[in-house]
Amino acid sequence: MPILAISGPDNVGKTSQIRLLTRRIPGSSDAGRLDDFDPRWQQAHAGGLAHWWFTDAPLEEVADVLACSYLERARHAHRREGLVLMDRGHSMLEASVVATAAVRLGLDHEHAADHARRLLAPYDGDLGQAFADMAEIMLLHADDPATGAARALSRERSTTARYRAYQHMLNRHLHQRPHPSSATIVTGTQPIIQVQRQLCRLLPDHGIDVLPPTICGVHVIALGGLSECGKSSAGAYLAERHGSARLKIGYLLQAAAARHQIADVYALPPLLAAELLVDELDRYCAAHHYQEIVSIESLHSRDLCGALKPLLGDGVTVAYLDADLRVRQERGTAGPGDVTERDAVKRSRGADQVKTLADVVVDNNGPLYALYHRLDRLVRERAWTLASPRLTGIDALGLPDHLTGFLRALTGELTPALVDLVAVTGSASRGGYHDGWSDLDIVLLADGEPDTAAIGDVVARHEPRLDGVKLGLTLISAAECRAGVLPSRLLHTLASITAGTTPVLWHSPGLRLPRPAPATVAVASAADATAAAVQIRRLLIRRPLQVRSLYKQTALLAKIVLGAEGQHHVGDADALAAFLTLTSLTAPAAELPGHTNPETVAGLARQVLGWWLASLREAR
Repeated sequence: MPILAISGPDNVGKTSQIRLLTRRIPGSSDAGRLDDFDPRWQQAHAGGLAHWWFTDAPLEEVADVLACSYLERARHAHRREGLVLMDRGHSMLEASVVATAAVRLGLDHEHAADHARRLLAPYDGDLGQAFADMAEIMLLHADDPATGAARALSRERSTTARYRAYQHMLNRHLHQRPHPSSATIVTGTQPIIQVQRQLCRLLPDHGIDVLPPTICGVHVIALGGLSECGKSSAGAYLAERHGSARLKIGYLLQAAAARHQIADVYALPPLLAAELLVDELDRYCAAHHYQEIVSIESLHSRDLCGALKPLLGDGVTVAYLDADLRVRQERGTAGPGDVTERDAVKRSRGADQVKTLADVVVDNNGPLYALYHRLDRLVRERAWTLASPRLTGIDALGLPDHLTGFLRALTGELTPALVDLVAVTGSASRGGYHDGWSDLDIVLLADGEPDTAAIGDVVARHEPRLDGVKLGLTLISAAECRAGVLPSRLLHTLASITAGTTPVLWHSPGLRLPRPAPATVAVASAADATAAAVQIRRLLIRRPLQVRSLYKQTALLAKIVLGAEGQHHVGDADALAAFLTLTSLTAPAAELPGHTNPETVAGLARQVLGWWLASLREAR
């Protein structure tokens, strides 16, 4: 049967990883603690293990107890069926004796290693036989032994000088000794489940087939709070708006109890309960591998909450929904007393203390949209990356002199006091401006609440410079960008700015904006596609024909359809040409764009609209 040893210095997570693996791998078992395989450990613990190890017992006795324990445990492991997981392999026996000899005898590493080899020499034959077919994976705290020892010691409540010296020598030996038959994982500050994922990826090399955790790539949002604080509303919104799976913690724990024959899962220590919760979450995510967000509710225990963080790290966001008692009582349907009674039960479990550990505390005393916006930002901050806009000079746009003068005057007065970004979008930003046909589209961004009156005065003062060109001016806030609560057109603009394809004329120093995911932009555009199809029909039946508006709406529908295919065309003419190719349609005129010819534009609009309507018909 295969035996796998997980080795490494103290507090690196060996025991936790073995516990997780035994649940993940059917038929596997834990070899047990060394203390269970030699009766002399009982006496050592009775008098204080540290005293026995570092002071009282002869060094030869310590080495003998360790060696005999390793051998006896290996003997029992070889008798078992299925995979046996062992805490501390052969490398740890040698390292423990080296570090102990160094501390007790005041030896440097080289002489301590020589002394340890002499102490273990009588057992070499038996140890070689016991560990001959045993695989080993080494977990290390850090890339260098000094940092590794520091991390090991930081997880102890108190330490002595001897124990600190022991840890430094132990880490040094484990880092220095080559491990030809073992792989090494540097855990660093990774959460436990990420280390588990790395372990699982190494196991096939040892003939052990196991699925790595899927939950590592999933954003888990754990919702906590007292009665009627809005947890259910938050879970429902995350599911509807962001496609989150919505799961109940109680159900997951009961499923774990049934799977592992646990009589009372709520009587388990918080660490074990958290591991079981994460294990069930991972099973769900493995079955729904496309799921990117999962919300779990409700966190009714501070201790359970505290155990989740080391397991999942940044993969979990604990959101505590906070609302005044009066507000929560008004929301309750069974009267104020019912809320008070349920609060008492939740407080007895530590539900109110989850607030002290929360990543986000959401004030939910107001309207639902305030809650929705906070949840939007919570999701977007995790899913979207930040990028700095790319600057360009006004002259580089190649616009007519009167528009160049307008932009120069506008930018000069608005920045830096009133806005944080000025960008030209649309055809004017990409060299496609046509006098008499194109608008001048500008996006302004202000962080915080903008001074709309002052901005309006500046625009009004310089607008005569436009000489009749239609100005499309849009003012958005950085908060709206971070939450993604923008119309699809502006989401696309934001994505273009952060991708560097739409340069900006000016932005405040250090400004970084979120880059919306392409899928988010595509989904948001779906409503615009239906609106564009309706608008095309409105324009086609109006007289006289509004050629420019019809052309723009037709190009918009084409862009949205192409966007769902992963094709992104900024120019209207390019988009329409690509759409006709995609749909195998033919242009109603020999050349595109032909956007000044009413018959050409109307024919093009009917072609695009016809395809749209045909795509909705049922197949016969």
